[in-house]
Amino acid sequence: MKKETLAALAAICALSAFSGTMEWPEPTREMKPWVYNWWMASAVDEAGIEYQCEELSSKGFGGFHVIPIYGANGPDKCYRAMWRELLSPEWVEAWNMAAKKAKSHGLGIDLTMGSGWCFGGPWITKELGASSGQKVKRPSPGGAGFMLDPYNPEAMKAHVAKFDPIFGKNGTAERPRAFYHDSWEYYNAVPKNGEDIDESVLATFSVWTDWCRENGYLTRNEAHGSTANWLDFYALADIPETEMFAKKDRDILISKFASSAAHVKGTKLVSAESCTWVDEHFNERPAEIKEFMDRLFISGVNHMFFHGLCYSPVEAQWPGWCFYASLEMNPRNPIWREMGAMNAYFTRCQSIFQTWECDNDLLILWDPDSFRKKEGNYGNQMSVHGRDWFYDEKIGPLAKALFEDGYAFDFISPRQLAAVQSGKAKLPERYVEILDPEKDPGFPAKARKMPFSLAGNGLMATRWRKDGQTLYFVVNQSGADKEITSSAAFTALSPLSGSILETKKWLLKGGHSVFLRGEDFAVADAKADGGTEIMQVAGPWKVKPVEGGPRAPEEKTLDALSGWEKWDDAFAGTMLYASAFDCPDAKDGQGAFRLDLGKVCEIARVRLNGIDMGVRFMPPYGYGIPAGLLKEKGNTLEVEATSLGANRIRWNDRHGIYWKYFADINMVDIDYKKFDASKWPVKECGLVGPVRILKQH
Repeated sequence: MKKETLAALAAICALSAFSGTMEWPEPTREMKPWVYNWWMASAVDEAGIEYQCEELSSKGFGGFHVIPIYGANGPDKCYRAMWRELLSPEWVEAWNMAAKKAKSHGLGIDLTMGSGWCFGGPWITKELGASSGQKVKRPSPGGAGFMLDPYNPEAMKAHVAKFDPIFGKNGTAERPRAFYHDSWEYYNAVPKNGEDIDESVLATFSVWTDWCRENGYLTRNEAHGSTANWLDFYALADIPETEMFAKKDRDILISKFASSAAHVKGTKLVSAESCTWVDEHFNERPAEIKEFMDRLFISGVNHMFFHGLCYSPVEAQWPGWCFYASLEMNPRNPIWREMGAMNAYFTRCQSIFQTWECDNDLLILWDPDSFRKKEGNYGNQMSVHGRDWFYDEKIGPLAKALFEDGYAFDFISPRQLAAVQSGKAKLPERYVEILDPEKDPGFPAKARKMPFSLAGNGLMATRWRKDGQTLYFVVNQSGADKEITSSAAFTALSPLSGSILETKKWLLKGGHSVFLRGEDFAVADAKADGGTEIMQVAGPWKVKPVEGGPRAPEEKTLDALSGWEKWDDAFAGTMLYASAFDCPDAKDGQGAFRLDLGKVCEIARVRLNGIDMGVRFMPPYGYGIPAGLLKEKGNTLEVEATSLGANRIRWNDRHGIYWKYFADINMVDIDYKKFDASKWPVKECGLVGPVRILKQH
């Protein structure tokens, strides 16, 4: 059968799975993932920015967020000559070049208002600085100085005044989409004259948001960590931004504060500093990245920012310039090769979240005053890391119980509630009930419980509505496969594959997610039924490098599958595994078959008989085989397996490669200790298998 005929068959097979009643929204740049983009000493050049924009665009990103930070010296100190002072004419020229490049590639661009974090710089006097005397953290050249006093509007006026000649109405700079305020880390800063915390914080940051709006910019704000009521502080911004962090700080309920502010206020976008410290540098598995992001999606995020991509000159030796805190979401990371497939998943999810309306119908009142009084210090910060301010109060256990039982809720502040009661604000009509934890309200009387819940069936879900229809986003992180059924046909939209179909049964595998439109759902543990194995593709397997380093291994022929670390413990990148096989059961093209790759470390792209079957970046690494594609004799299977970058970093440190040459903090591990990969164990890489052909029942 000709390749053209097979391709047509595959296309027909794909089209037949789609329902005409629903389709994925056309993606905008906001629906695509964005990425933090650290500029080390703003030492960027045109070739590097052009390459960066090309790579971001080709991999399905929607934009990047520039954060000027400390510099890179380089092996021969040559990079020092490229350092630019923040807001200098040379810096503005570089910014304008980058903004124009972004636009030419269809990318958006945001900018931190300052450098490093938090707001401040040499233009902030000690009198206008935070009472703790804290300096800007990780500043760029020209950005070092006191953090501003977050309780003093005059300090914020001085800060925005520094940017007005460049980015104001008569400014000479290209315009970012949004200005950004990083997480509240004004440690130990307190109001100097005993002012009300909430009033003074809101008054101070209203100076910033007002200036931005007057000049046509959006604002993104991370309110978490603040001593003020997060809900009111988040609500100041056009785009409230939350974050999850490392392995222990991925709390869905804490991240719901940002989305609650947007939902109650009625704004569309909720962003997140996403995937910080998923794992050690170049150890971040795509499956865990997806799991991390799904938790943010469940919390209400719909505009994710990977944390992140450090700008690097094209000629810099691998791994180029790196930010001290992983995730290494950059073109030097081997997993970047297939980021288009991962970003397609995130984009499909966000396309729904941004075009459907969140259907949370319950509100929980949150007043931090009881925590403040108990602590006896109104300056105590509330953090995403230490969460006693939430779980040791009445609200925490109540919210946890409601979430696990499948209720869809947001938080509301006393200020927001008072505005509604006085007629100054209006709540979306979907809210039917408000619970006050301080009054021991019990469980809701009017709000609807979802059919998917952690307590009931080990699933997490959010509920959405549009034109009288209800849609559920369901995530399975239970570790067990689940079967979802209904007495009536329902629509299942798979954001991983893009398929949309009408069915009465859906298998939701562990780690996977789905959108479901329908009702009367039932959930049960799924019975193992992956089909009957009819053969293994035993080999021999020809293996050759496609891309990667530090050097390309020689081509090999394997009698039995194994990861390539067995013969090369340094190489990181992509290897091609190829084998030919016969399949007697495929006689006359009859039967439904499935390809199961077994274990893959970590990403696989498959071609069967010359037809590209697509990418899998998480288990199970399986493919449905289109009818007629599998032959009785002479099949060819090619698997491009892409690894993590860990073994190459290990090789660098074992061989004394000088790559950690960054000012300030340089490179640290996940525990913020000196980074040294030389003693890491070797990671398994590639196609491990076994590779099997299954006949589906």
